[in-house]
Amino acid sequence: MATEIEAARQLMYFVCDEIDQKRRCDKEAAMVKFFASEMAERVTSEALQIFGGAGYTTLHAVERYWRDARLTKIFEGTSEIQQRIISDHLLGKPKAA
Repeated sequence: MATEIEAARQLMYFVCDEIDQKRRCDKEAAMVKFFASEMAERVTSEALQIFGGAGYTTLHAVERYWRDARLTKIFEGTSEIQQRIISDHLLGKPKAA
């Protein structure tokens, strides 16, 4: 879980540096949004599993983290939209007018 979190963090730092250098990084920004949101749900789901049935209760913060992580997959561009942006860039498809 820690490895996946660090991988997402490093990709985000790369995108932030590209933005700071005033370089276009639409594809990479979509990649970090997609990877981080998918990873967050995976990691929090594993954490929830560690807690067992108690993980679903409001006694532990992991329940809230999982709900928040799930929301990131549909908020500000779904994972499917991010995949579309990435594939369009990789395939060289023209942008819509």
